[in-house]
Amino acid sequence: MKRIAAILILSSLIFVSSTALSYASLIVIDNTGKVVWNVLSEKDGLALDIPRHSSIEVKKAAETTPPSSSVVSLERTDGKVSLLVSSDNETRELDVTGWRNNLVEIEERAEVQKLVIGIRDDKFTLSQKGVSAETTYPVSVDSERAQISLETPSGAKFISVFPIEAVESALRTNLMNRITEPKIEVFEKEQELQYSIQGEKVFSLFKTYDYSIPVTLFVSASTGEVLDLEAPGWFKYISFLFT
Repeated sequence: MKRIAAILILSSLIFVSSTALSYASLIVIDNTGKVVWNVLSEKDGLALDIPRHSSIEVKKAAETTPPSSSVVSLERTDGKVSLLVSSDNETRELDVTGWRNNLVEIEERAEVQKLVIGIRDDKFTLSQKGVSAETTYPVSVDSERAQISLETPSGAKFISVFPIEAVESALRTNLMNRITEPKIEVFEKEQELQYSIQGEKVFSLFKTYDYSIPVTLFVSASTGEVLDLEAPGWFKYISFLFT
């Protein structure tokens, strides 16, 4: 009887462990900058050629010791999504077109907030604390510094302001005091990488009635400043009163 109970407990642990693995991010950049590949369970059903070693480390090459950082890139070409991990002496490429869970997770460290990178409806997503920024541009991550850049039409642009910081910046302006859409967009306009954030400006009339208007703010992904806004014409004319 004890033997049967032990088998049942062991089976349950294996099941829970397998379930957890199937929902883990494919790659984790830990708080030391190391790139760690998560092992997939067989029932994931994807023919992914995962490297057998648990992490990518740069080895000594040409009598020099390269830096320990790697660059993780996500690209989409003709419907195919590729994940590449490059160091000074090697590049590993993985077809992740059918991957439905998170692709890359950057663990939180002193100077960097936690961020998860995935794909949804043919767009890459940068998700943080319930806010998800979508982009069609290829994504690259410097694993050591956890610096993220997007390959825009005018070249690579760094994201210094993460999604949640962009939303917080928009709310601090007092031009918007409610977010209506947790999905925001990040794109380039006039060679400036920026977020498009949809929300509302709510006016409380005599503390008995709330009147709201739709507002879209465009926030710089490098400085966090508001670059432009879309709102009813009359609000644009008086917007300086709220900043």
